[in-house]
Amino acid sequence: MFASITGADKELLSCITRLPSFFWEGNWAEEIHLTICPIPSLQDGNDLTVTRDNTGCRIEYRLPVHLFRGLGLLKEHAEEKNFFINQKMYIPEIGIMTDVSRNSVPSPEFLQSLLDRMALMGLNCLILYMEDVYEIEGEPRFGYMRGGYTREQLRSIDDYAAGYGIRIVASIQVLGHMEKVLRFPEYAGLRDSSSCLLAGSEETEQFICKMLSSIGSCLRSRQIIVGMDETHGLGEGRYRVLNGRRPPIEIYLEHLNRVHALAGRYGLNIAFYSDMLFKYGSEKHTYLDPHMQLDEKTKELIPSDAQLIYWDYYSREASLLNDMLACHRSIGPTVYAGPLLSVSSFCVQYEATWKTAGPALMAVKRQKIPMAYGCLWHDDGAECSDWLGLPGMQYYAEHAYTEGVVDPGSLDSRFLACTGLDAGWFRDAALLDEIPCINPENRWPPNPCKYILWQDPLEGLYDADIRGLSLDLHYRRTAQLLRRDLEEAGENGAFLRVPLALAEVLEIKSALSGALSWHYREHDMTALQQDAAALSELYVRVKKLRRLHREQWMSSCSPFGWSRLDLRYGGLLARLETASDRLQDYLEGRLSELPELAVPRYTLDRCGDLLGNGIWKVYDKSVSLSDG
Repeated sequence: MFASITGADKELLSCITRLPSFFWEGNWAEEIHLTICPIPSLQDGNDLTVTRDNTGCRIEYRLPVHLFRGLGLLKEHAEEKNFFINQKMYIPEIGIMTDVSRNSVPSPEFLQSLLDRMALMGLNCLILYMEDVYEIEGEPRFGYMRGGYTREQLRSIDDYAAGYGIRIVASIQVLGHMEKVLRFPEYAGLRDSSSCLLAGSEETEQFICKMLSSIGSCLRSRQIIVGMDETHGLGEGRYRVLNGRRPPIEIYLEHLNRVHALAGRYGLNIAFYSDMLFKYGSEKHTYLDPHMQLDEKTKELIPSDAQLIYWDYYSREASLLNDMLACHRSIGPTVYAGPLLSVSSFCVQYEATWKTAGPALMAVKRQKIPMAYGCLWHDDGAECSDWLGLPGMQYYAEHAYTEGVVDPGSLDSRFLACTGLDAGWFRDAALLDEIPCINPENRWPPNPCKYILWQDPLEGLYDADIRGLSLDLHYRRTAQLLRRDLEEAGENGAFLRVPLALAEVLEIKSALSGALSWHYREHDMTALQQDAAALSELYVRVKKLRRLHREQWMSSCSPFGWSRLDLRYGGLLARLETASDRLQDYLEGRLSELPELAVPRYTLDRCGDLLGNGIWKVYDKSVSLSDG
């Protein structure tokens, strides 16, 4: 704790003293007499100034979150007795979004741990993507068996964040992505299609009112993201039966205006994803069309204060990103949603994230877009812990407080001060997907750690893709690095246990997947004997991975949702047992053939000697066990 703190009211003082233990380690603050002083709101200039000299330390701040960022800077420079730092925000609203609707619902305690670190980084917005994982009075099957937040929990999270000056913003759905709700019979009257609400229906409007009322009563922020993305087939289900065929854009805009009016009843301002608006308006019928032009009549139908969210997780061309933002701005107020690429993987793919988010955030600053956030999507099961997104959060924060380019490689000392963790540990975890043979020209980064793990050992759909790439050597080196990191990190490295166990699994499974069917077709009995031994060891390692993954999940998330991953692990272990038994029967002469290994293998993710045709949600190739 500081020797003294002058200028802090009771609430700020409470938030400073509750900062986690890593912040105070080394007793660096004990001799510092800290003075904090708010900058008058009407005064132009910097948002944050940190000064330290022989008389003590002074932090001048415009908003509470700037104060906490200042504390992070003070810790980073704790060994310097004299320094002066001036900073200004070039993106006024900067934050992250975590997907709490694809199996995993982070516990309030886990979110508090994120918020502690976000505050020290200077992030001022946490967006919770909640399709049905929040409580609605009188709707017991809304979010049924999904582990959602009660209203009391949301208020508690909001209170905790507000102490740091961080807004909690709800991102819900009011049109598409509602399949988890619409599967229940009592919601049949709301259904246009299996995933879309029935637009123009009084029952639908009453239901949306309940959603908006619940969120509005739990969170301070008056901004609400209402989704409306990826509403493919809008108006082609029950809507068409009831109302006849209509252009989808007419249905979309009518619904948008109705949602806007309903939100206004609860004092809420809406933001919505722009993809469908662009697809309807583009002559190419595609989202990424910077030359898309809406006619004036259509523009007039878009509420003037509704924010358009330009989401783009994969584009790297500065000119395209710049032109897309400009096109959005010509329509209305604009927000940028960018990548923290955890989608459909066990890790955050940082190299791909930097290549995409970097030029996009520069375009955001050039065009003075007032809000940007990075998205930790968990499509297809939420195997990746949000904790692995911390370096990306730091990157977004530094862009907001830096006028020019940010080099992610230069942030290690900032990251250590704001999290107590080594950024190198996270880079090593990212090696689960960042293999040496990635196609750099591909728009979508591949996720080999996922498809190698889950693919069937006898019917491997990706056997031809990984054959001859020596991925077993890559994963052996990755495991060695993570083992070293875990030893160095001690208890602070608990989040590395799952990546390490996965690397140990992939070392064996990548070798087997690349060779087992070829050894069989070449009648190489010696190699098949070795494969049989490898299958036995692989079974043991998968059991360990499942146990560690479950422990991690239960320590940070609601237990609901883990059942889907139990089914995946259970299915994999059952198939490994079957593969081992059948191979042993073949080797000992009880079976004359193994038809599964005789089937030719074809490529899915390979281009020459490189991998990377796209992100694969691979488990649905055989059976869908995902709730995301």
